[in-house]
Amino acid sequence: MSKVAIITDSTSCLPDDLRAYYGIGLVPTGLIVDGKVYLDQVEISAGRFWQLFKETANPITTSAVSPGEFYTIFEKMGKTADNLVCILVSKALTASHQAAYTARDLIKRENPDLNIQIIDSKTSTGALGYIVLEAARAACAEKDIDAVLQVVNDMIPRVKYVAMLDTLKYLIRLGRAPKDADVAESMGIKPFIGMVTSTGLVENLGGVPGKENAMLRLAEMIGQYTDVGAPLHVMVHYADQIAEGEKLRDMVTARYNVKELYLTPYTPVMACHTGPVLSIAFYADRQ
Repeated sequence: MSKVAIITDSTSCLPDDLRAYYGIGLVPTGLIVDGKVYLDQVEISAGRFWQLFKETANPITTSAVSPGEFYTIFEKMGKTADNLVCILVSKALTASHQAAYTARDLIKRENPDLNIQIIDSKTSTGALGYIVLEAARAACAEKDIDAVLQVVNDMIPRVKYVAMLDTLKYLIRLGRAPKDADVAESMGIKPFIGMVTSTGLVENLGGVPGKENAMLRLAEMIGQYTDVGAPLHVMVHYADQIAEGEKLRDMVTARYNVKELYLTPYTPVMACHTGPVLSIAFYADRQ
């Protein structure tokens, strides 16, 4: 049986030790700070990102993964696996997919027998992370490529993520906020965004006034978008305040039957557009 290896990008929010345990390859997205490019999770940590986010006068932007970076990881992992499954952040949010296709075409000229599958997860953050994790578990259980792809395709419509923005001012600055954003900001409304319908697009999920109310509503959203009668897999993401992440985690575990739980930093790749957030990625076991 040929071996399958799993690759993802740095928006997946998976803990480093978990990625290492399952041998998951990582391609980092670039973060551009005052003209300098930092590779996410390689040259800049989440903690350092938030420090720079608060210090820099100019908006931090992102750059897609380059074909060269995909080529490097494909070449490396192709030495020990015949099949590579590269599961990436939603194609609607990045140009990284085209770079992955370019790298695949290049490397197959030298290694035509290497099978590289590039998958649009149609999501991001820990929702992407859970697709990747389940694929890696199947690969480590020596499932063949068809079985691994079946796991991926089963997971894509099941995983969800929702997030609470601390403020709308960063979206307003970028010109990406709703038309009534200034009014909502003045009223202290905490807006929600997420990816809950498998469209691949970030969706506006409303908002409520006050952080405490918003955290409660964020926890309640799990019950709105998945079957809470089944055991849940949950990843709670925090920005620059881990204590807030711990508080949200405790709200979730007090309310639901959580089978698997991780507390991780929210990806800076998305946070540079939104500012500080609290977020939950989740899915339910099949009954």
